[in-house]
Amino acid sequence: MTSVRTQYLLPACICVLFCAQVIAPAALADNNGFQQAPTTAGTALGEDATREIVKIIEQKHKELVESITKMMNEKTAALEKSLAEKDKRIADLEKEVGRLKKELAAAAKPPAPPKPKPEPKPTNAFLGVGHIDNEAGALVTTVHPGSPAAAAGMKEDDLIVAVNGKKVSSESLGGAVTVHAPGTTITLEYMRGGKKAKAEVKLVDRDAFFAARSRKDSAEKEPGHIVLGVTVEEDDEGLFAFQVEDGFTGKAAGVQKGDRITGVNGKAVKTLDELEALLKKIRSGQEVALRLVRGEETIDVVVVGSSDKGGAKLVSSKSTKAEAKPVKPAPEKKKDPPPEKKPEPAGFLGVGVGPVEGGLEVEIVVPDSSAAAYGIKVGDVIKQVNGKNTTSIEELRAALGGALAGAGAKVLLRRNGADITLNLVLGARGQKVEAPKSAPAAPKPAPKPKEKPPEKPEKKSEVKGTLGIHARQTAEGQVVITKVIPGAAAEKAGIKAGDLVLKLGNKEVDSLKDLQDVLGPLHAGESINLKIRRGDEEKDVKVTLGEPLSTGDED
Repeated sequence: MTSVRTQYLLPACICVLFCAQVIAPAALADNNGFQQAPTTAGTALGEDATREIVKIIEQKHKELVESITKMMNEKTAALEKSLAEKDKRIADLEKEVGRLKKELAAAAKPPAPPKPKPEPKPTNAFLGVGHIDNEAGALVTTVHPGSPAAAAGMKEDDLIVAVNGKKVSSESLGGAVTVHAPGTTITLEYMRGGKKAKAEVKLVDRDAFFAARSRKDSAEKEPGHIVLGVTVEEDDEGLFAFQVEDGFTGKAAGVQKGDRITGVNGKAVKTLDELEALLKKIRSGQEVALRLVRGEETIDVVVVGSSDKGGAKLVSSKSTKAEAKPVKPAPEKKKDPPPEKKPEPAGFLGVGVGPVEGGLEVEIVVPDSSAAAYGIKVGDVIKQVNGKNTTSIEELRAALGGALAGAGAKVLLRRNGADITLNLVLGARGQKVEAPKSAPAAPKPAPKPKEKPPEKPEKKSEVKGTLGIHARQTAEGQVVITKVIPGAAAEKAGIKAGDLVLKLGNKEVDSLKDLQDVLGPLHAGESINLKIRRGDEEKDVKVTLGEPLSTGDED
């Protein structure tokens, strides 16, 4: 652009100057008649002078053109340099504008949200307590002998309120335990007798704990030895059967849950170590004599033991009732007033409840308790006890008034929109309460025709049906199975820890309460469809419900 300007400007200037300089000599040479004709001598002199003048003019003209040309070249060069600098500056500014546009575009995009931390998978950690809900925390109903909780000195009726400084309820206690690995030491905060206390508890592996207390898998560890197939618990009075596995030696011998095992092959046993030592000496196929105590009945049974499921066979069984014992003189019985002062066990209704509108909703019914014997069910709402409203756990306790075992209680509850009144007798914690001879009035108030079909499965069993799982509810409303109890219905159906429960029967499962609502009216032996998610795969599983294996929740 600059070179084009110079190309036309320079010749134009030279042309103008050249014309201006030539006009003068042309006028002198003009013979037009406006000038007087010179003389001959003058003419000769005038021509020399003219030539001299023309030379001078041409010289000056040449110098002037050179001077102007030089000046124009310098100006042109300076102008071109200035234009080049401006072009460079414009290019630099355009680059800066482009960079700023990119920065603005990047700043306009919102930062990507941080990825949520994956929820920790539940472990197999085991504390060793059974518990039910309480307004202030988790009320301990059972402490497994030999468990971490027992070693830390935990007792029944302790109220666990926090784990590692974080408040817990009966529902959240399991999750607070299973976020830790077995072998981890946690701090429990609990209430006992109205006083706060703390305990350091070292968690163990659940499977390892029960494997050490049950002989059902000893066939794999020690081939050839008999497998009793009984989960045995040890307490101050000796050994009792906590769970009996189908198909093994104990089942063939007729061992039942709650039986006391007092002898093996004529030798008395009071501890787990003594029982294990005797069982290790008996080979598969050999006869074994067991002595059992069931209430006031002593049972001596002989069975051919086996290490395989289905291989054991009953040989003989003899039952003796403890009626001969009253041979002791009557005065000795009267010497027992101290024990008679002990008949002060507190009355135990046997429910775990949570506050709802109009009363307390039953979330857990403890097996063999008064509530179970008189037909109270999960989902019932307790409105009054002994004529007093029960909208909180404190009001329920006040309504019971510290009643002792054997005392009566009048319970008004709501079931399926109908009010039902039950007159029941309270039992003691851990004591089996027999169902009343006359059927309680509970089932009558809701004679809906749609409820007749469920009466058929009730004939099969009056025992509440269970899946045999431990589960917890996540913050997103998902129900995660944290533990499958060995030998329970869920294990037989192939359900595993870590499975998500999506649907139970026809109900979508979004909370632990959904599980309880569906399972509440079902009995052992009934079947139900369960939809689960394992990883990215969804499965439909049919489960035949079993009998309860423990009291309350266990973690």
